[in-house]
Amino acid sequence: MKVARLLLLALFFTGVGLGTVRQVAAKDEWIQVRSKNFFLIGNASEKDIRKVGTRLEQFRETFRLLLKNANLTSPIPTNVVVFKSDSSYKNFKPKRADGKIDTFIAGYFQPGEDVNYITLSTEGEDARTYETIFHEYVHFIVDTNFGKSEVPAWFNEGLAEYYSTFEIEDNQEVKLGLPQNNHLDLLQQNKLMPLDQLFGVSNYQLHQTGSHSRSIFYAQSWALIHYLMQNGKSDGLGRFLGLLLKNVPADKAFQDAFQTNYSNMENELRKYVGKSSFRYNILTLSKKMTFDADMQTSPLSEAASNAYLGDLLYHTNRADDAEPFLIKSLNLDATSSMANTALGMVKIKQRKFDEAKTFLEKAIAVDQRNHNAFYQYAYLLSREGRDEFGFVQRFDQANAAKMREALRKAIAINPAFTESYELLAFVALVNNEELDDAVTQLKTALRYQPGNQRYALRIAEILLRQKNYAEALAIAEKIARTSDDSETKRRADELLSQIATHKEYEDRKSAEIKRLEALAANSGSTFRRFESPRPLTEAEVARQQEIARLRSINEALYKNAEAEQRAIGRLQKIECKSKQIFYTVKTDSETFVVTSKDFDSLVLKALDPAAVDISVGCDAKLADFTAVLTYKNVSSAKSGVRGELVAVDFVPTDFRFLTAEEMKGATYIVYEQSSEGQRPPGDTQRPPTMVENMPADLDARRRNAIMQALRDAVRKPLADEKRDIGYLEKLECSNKKIFFQLRTANGVVKLLDSSPESVKISFYTPDLGGLQIGCGMKAVEFPAVFTYTDKPDSKTKAAGEIISLEFMPKTFTLEP
Repeated sequence: MKVARLLLLALFFTGVGLGTVRQVAAKDEWIQVRSKNFFLIGNASEKDIRKVGTRLEQFRETFRLLLKNANLTSPIPTNVVVFKSDSSYKNFKPKRADGKIDTFIAGYFQPGEDVNYITLSTEGEDARTYETIFHEYVHFIVDTNFGKSEVPAWFNEGLAEYYSTFEIEDNQEVKLGLPQNNHLDLLQQNKLMPLDQLFGVSNYQLHQTGSHSRSIFYAQSWALIHYLMQNGKSDGLGRFLGLLLKNVPADKAFQDAFQTNYSNMENELRKYVGKSSFRYNILTLSKKMTFDADMQTSPLSEAASNAYLGDLLYHTNRADDAEPFLIKSLNLDATSSMANTALGMVKIKQRKFDEAKTFLEKAIAVDQRNHNAFYQYAYLLSREGRDEFGFVQRFDQANAAKMREALRKAIAINPAFTESYELLAFVALVNNEELDDAVTQLKTALRYQPGNQRYALRIAEILLRQKNYAEALAIAEKIARTSDDSETKRRADELLSQIATHKEYEDRKSAEIKRLEALAANSGSTFRRFESPRPLTEAEVARQQEIARLRSINEALYKNAEAEQRAIGRLQKIECKSKQIFYTVKTDSETFVVTSKDFDSLVLKALDPAAVDISVGCDAKLADFTAVLTYKNVSSAKSGVRGELVAVDFVPTDFRFLTAEEMKGATYIVYEQSSEGQRPPGDTQRPPTMVENMPADLDARRRNAIMQALRDAVRKPLADEKRDIGYLEKLECSNKKIFFQLRTANGVVKLLDSSPESVKISFYTPDLGGLQIGCGMKAVEFPAVFTYTDKPDSKTKAAGEIISLEFMPKTFTLEP
């Protein structure tokens, strides 16, 4: 009676806690089935689970038979979770942008760096159940063979759509390319995209387009693949892709592969989609594809089933939902290495690093063959010593040794787990050690995962450190051009900027050395160039560094003309008025104003490392930076205006002009050194700054500069909008509306969200990577700048509608 009562109560409260994951019912019997290429678990019947395994193996084998040159062996294993009913599956489905569970999903494929997951329910199973799974599995195969960035978006999506309708009867008759009426209806009602436009859409652009344009792209990509497959041109697809991978221009590759041009193909495709009936391929195999006899079945304990479900939720970006399953698993079996590892990963996501270390150390202790535990432990160590922006200047030798030891063990256990190579290379990059070996490690990872752009980017960063600008440039340019991931593309764009900056720096340094050598020879001064180890005492080095630093800055200053004046001061204010820009300058002895017509006419230099990233513009806050300001007196200047600004050289706070005698008698020294900050793997990376002879307060000033850059980056409110900073406490979700509740210094602000996908959510702190904003989420301990419409609603008591939410480092403030 007790159980019956509990079930009855559950029926009355089905609307409570939408999105909350319930524990596995004790009565569920879970089993595990291992097929040749998949590991399946589920609470469905053994017969149904074996049926799912057979279907997946048949699809994979068909793909192998048709694409004989494709390598379907992946270093990343695939787990399949088979639920007996939609009700038991419901709470393990992905969440939508509004944080609610997407109940309409029939099955999905979740790729991961360490494991992939396929999930589905056998209740009401039909072709639709497998469409998304087959579609995403094709992407996985393409990525494994070529890398997503190497394959054109239309080719990748069209192929995935074509194979998504895979069906097989009697284990022998395969149906491929079944018509998709939704695609046909869309194409018959809309104008086709020109092929050069279709082929020009990159993976990145595809995800930035609106839903209607994206739907047409998918439909036309499917139709083109369908046309080629059904008209005996499938061999041309392989030739076309092969030519593209050899960097042959798309139009020439198309002409060579299909013996026709875009215009003719467009005409053929237009006729094809206008037909009233469509054929599909039927492939009758020489023998039946049966896999059931090769499958091995055994019971799965409640501890293990909870461990897998927790791991599944973690990999679908639901770390908080995963935690109770993993805790229950460990309560049942404290020695579960998998549950300890997964819970350690959850704790890393939750930024509870001490707890994470405890679980990961336990995972390693109970299973010395758990490569993922060793990797996650090393990753956890890599986070130590970070600043609030995610930078680590250097790992101490003891910590670096621990990471290397753990990663080498992970590689020895599972050489195919490629993240270990990447993290090992990152340690080398941060400490500027074993860089050649790091490149070798990353190339090994790329053999397992061709086209992985994160690995290629890391190689480019190392090549930049080694001053191999040409190779670094080639890699960064390709990634910036082909990446479909906004963060990867941003990193590649930043790396391109770094390469240009470093190359310019090296060119200027080489020119400066030559000039100094000539100047020293003509003036009787001494020129010395030291490379570590330096032959001087510390005191001598300090003295020489100081004079060399000041002399170098003096030499690099804008050379003022005879009629131009120079002053050392700070820009207190920049005001942009109708036709002039006014600069308020404060020196040690006075305050005055100079003007300019625009910013483009100014000569701007950053001779202070802390000023490298600042911007000069209207209302820019630059009072923390010392500058040499060059201006010319103008007789027609208005009262209170000193003259016209010509150049601004940002210099260290201790800068002074050297006398002619000091300049003449100086010993010219060039030191080869650099200081480069790095972010841990998976975090965004800011361009490193190459500097010489850093002032003692550089870190503090650089921090201030970054904070100001963040203030400049956040969204500026429009005339009818408001902006504030606070902490997101909760989201209130109803059937039709979502409300954000934020706590500010002045109280609680409630904001309406009528369209979740329209809210711009950004993260400017690496500590919140992977945070999912949704119904039932916990309060966030990091501040967020939020912008909203200034239209209060008395009915809902909302202050307006939220427009953007930008999470910042903990010490961030809107005002300096």
